[in-house]
Amino acid sequence: MTEREAYRVLGIPPGVPKDQIKKRYRKLMLQLHPDALAASGEFDLSLAQKITLAYSVLKKSMEAENPDASRPDKSPAAKKSRPAWDAPLNPYAYREREILHYAEAFDGSVLGSFCVARGKYLWKTEEDFPLFLQSVYRCGKELLDEIDAALGRKKAPAIRQTLQAELTYLLAQQFIDGPALLEELAQKDPGAPEENPVYVLPAMLENAGYRIKPAAGERLLPSSLRKHRLYLKTQAGEEAGYLSFPDDRLYYVVIPLFEQRRVQVRVQADGPAVSRAGNPAGACQRLRLWMRFSPENRVRMPENLNLRIEALLKRYR
Repeated sequence: MTEREAYRVLGIPPGVPKDQIKKRYRKLMLQLHPDALAASGEFDLSLAQKITLAYSVLKKSMEAENPDASRPDKSPAAKKSRPAWDAPLNPYAYREREILHYAEAFDGSVLGSFCVARGKYLWKTEEDFPLFLQSVYRCGKELLDEIDAALGRKKAPAIRQTLQAELTYLLAQQFIDGPALLEELAQKDPGAPEENPVYVLPAMLENAGYRIKPAAGERLLPSSLRKHRLYLKTQAGEEAGYLSFPDDRLYYVVIPLFEQRRVQVRVQADGPAVSRAGNPAGACQRLRLWMRFSPENRVRMPENLNLRIEALLKRYR
């Protein structure tokens, strides 16, 4: 997304102060909260993602124009010692990844992307999320390309596409700190104790093709995890669809926490099933999702992802 498009998405003129951009972003996201949408019959699943991306683009642009605003030491020695990218590292990650940035023409159109740093950097919200996924995809592609070259393959086997998708998902987990990101991407239930917070997230039930359509206010329960999707069922035990999010970033934050059994969850239908904008055949339903960490699991490290990555690569050899 270009800066020009970002301003248009947020509905503000170019050049407004940073604090006004932040206020506008919060106002638009508040309007998308399930409480505000309760009376509406339609829901544009991509709108929240567009608004979040627009805010990220403008925030990143302003920080690039004044990179030393939050750094009191501006001496040449201090600048030289700064890391190529200001983000925490996961020293145990299987592979380094690229930090990508959009390249724009004078008219604001996107020409492509380029690498500004490389390392075992965790993702943080200042980094454009589609570019983060692209960097992780490239990381996996490098690994598979190296195996093909070592084996002298002239044509990749048919299993490559399937393994690449799974490899991208596993690599992404190594660069995402779920508990830390929930503090930023989710709201906290004010009634929960501070030492054991409850996070409230906007979510959706993807229920196209399912006969069961839960009523507003009905409690839903986890049914099973299949292919990185959490399926939900009614209290009568009938499966009703699977969990999704209006913000794609939450999928990579939340679903791994379920897979690692680190969280407790409560889910409730928050409105009737509606047709997805632009896709009459697709149906979805607003949900309220509450999550909290099991006390012993909040700081527990996830299972060894490196072993799972190595097992995938072994299958490809």
